Amino acid sequence: MRFEDVRIGDAETPIEFQFSLTSLVRYAAATWDFHPYHYDTEFVRRFGMPAPVADGQMLGALMARMMMSWGGDDAYLRRLGYRQRQPVFAGETVVFEGRVVSKSAQSGAGLVDAVLTARKTDGTVVISDAAATIELASAALSQQDIRGAS
Repeated sequence: MRFEDVRIGDAETPIEFQFSLTSLVRYAAATWDFHPYHYDTEFVRRFGMPAPVADGQMLGALMARMMMSWGGDDAYLRRLGYRQRQPVFAGETVVFEGRVVSKSAQSGAGLVDAVLTARKTDGTVVISDAAATIELASAALSQQDIRGAS
């Protein structure tokens, strides 16, 4: 996707992810976070949780994946900020969505700002008002840079 193709109000392609116990264990292994609350059902039930809980960073990684999939191979994630409002447990499915709220050109880069949300399939809001900025290629901005350099 190119910067010129983006319109304010455009929606990113949502992703739906089922947080299986296997996915939690794989993420824990990838991030070296082996706390039992990410994989041990008996352990978490002692603390009143129904199932192991997803690492909050995993939610951020999925939002980053959504933005990068939407932006394409040449996109660059400049910024991602979020606050998790609810835990996500093994067995739950979350839908990640985003919407373009602004775009700008800075130092020859085409920047697109989006607001992101994550909701469980029962409607529970997990993340609201997350913010992301991606940089997209732009033929027009590239030409301006070339002209400005001469």
